[in-house]
Amino acid sequence: MNETAAPGVLSHPYRACTLAVSSTFVLVAFAGLALSTVMPVAVQDLGGLGLYALAFGGFLTTGIVGTVLAGGWADRRGPAPALCAGLLCFAGGAVMSGAAQAMWPFLLGRYVQGLGGGAVTVALYVVVGRAYPAALRPRMFSLITACWIVPSMVGPPIAGAVTERLSWHWVFHGIALLGVLALALLARPLARLTHHGAAPDGTDGTDGTDGGGLRVGPALAVAVGAGLLQYAGAESAPYRWVAAVAGLALLVARLRPLLPAGTLSGRPGIPSLVLLRGVAAGAYFTIETYIPLMLVNERQWSPGLAGMSLTGAALTWFAASWLQGHPGLPWPRERVVFAGALIHGAGAAVTLSGALRAMPAATVAVGLLVAGFGMGLLLPGVGVLTLEHSPTNQQGRNSAALQLSDNLSSVLLVGACGALFNVAHVRSGQDSAAFLAVFAAALAAAAAAGPLARRITPARAEEEKNDATL
Repeated sequence: MNETAAPGVLSHPYRACTLAVSSTFVLVAFAGLALSTVMPVAVQDLGGLGLYALAFGGFLTTGIVGTVLAGGWADRRGPAPALCAGLLCFAGGAVMSGAAQAMWPFLLGRYVQGLGGGAVTVALYVVVGRAYPAALRPRMFSLITACWIVPSMVGPPIAGAVTERLSWHWVFHGIALLGVLALALLARPLARLTHHGAAPDGTDGTDGTDGGGLRVGPALAVAVGAGLLQYAGAESAPYRWVAAVAGLALLVARLRPLLPAGTLSGRPGIPSLVLLRGVAAGAYFTIETYIPLMLVNERQWSPGLAGMSLTGAALTWFAASWLQGHPGLPWPRERVVFAGALIHGAGAAVTLSGALRAMPAATVAVGLLVAGFGMGLLLPGVGVLTLEHSPTNQQGRNSAALQLSDNLSSVLLVGACGALFNVAHVRSGQDSAAFLAVFAAALAAAAAAGPLARRITPARAEEEKNDATL
């Protein structure tokens, strides 16, 4: 079946699943944008500005464990149970953070929320791989990105208004309610999905995948290691150097079994796709994390207005994602991914220039718009190519590896930038140097994505392509 002849994602065979998946991504989008908008207010209200990076990074750290658990669970039992469990954790964590009156209970809620968030994302990727033919997957990824449009337009303004008129606590409670509603809508249609058993342990995958799969023990060790590194970057943390050394040792010892063989060396195919996802997402998430803080603390924007920069980026992300999913796209998907990496890097450079006091505050928002367009080309393409190169009974573990790379890279870069920020921090309104350091680190990561995007074609496919041209 070619792409132009394929039925639509809203045609009768796929409509129920499409609506279920879309509703969940609307929740994920609204939660991400709303909580990013209110986070600067929440951490200052709780006296935890020095732990700002942990409020985001902790979510991603526990997401590593959720990712691995959900990947294996989805391969064995199908994605529906992992998705339902993830939504329960996501909602429960939001309630805990919303009820917090101090920073550490607030962070604990974020950790529980992250555990659920990691599971939800992986389960949804597996749903796309199981429920749709290859010809429809690019369109489905475009639709998933479209689910960010309305939340991007209403999420930051609503979150800002609720925070200014009531309290940031109510934003978290509202997210929890949405999570419960999504669970009620999703449970029945997704439980009907068929699934395939996981490959036996010890069998080899293709394109460099590890046939043994992802393991929970190493995932816990890596999550603890990442958490220790984050803690080491926190302001005035006791025993920070001990935590840093222990965290680094855990990552070095236990990370490799969690990733497809050859990921850390950038082997062509799925390993490079996994590494590219992490590098690009880490850079973008760092920029997205610190832009609201800069606009609120450094340039005195309101939380709602600062959050509108996230709205604009979501819209450019969707525009690019729609473009890459168009059936008549004349370029190979690998080339589109490479273009996305270059555009993302250009956006990071613009954001860095916007941290200069002499530049208008809106410059950082413009940089985020450009970076968002690049990510809209890059991330859906990476997801489509990973599913194309994965056997059906390894889609869960390879999707989990993508999300693991995304989370871990974001945790490490946000944590490192948190340490940079704390070292350079003076006080609100005089932190231009601190934000310059943060955005420079993000630019360095974004610049690495371009060369890596040239290696995402599996070696065998590249050889076949070359043979065909002879």
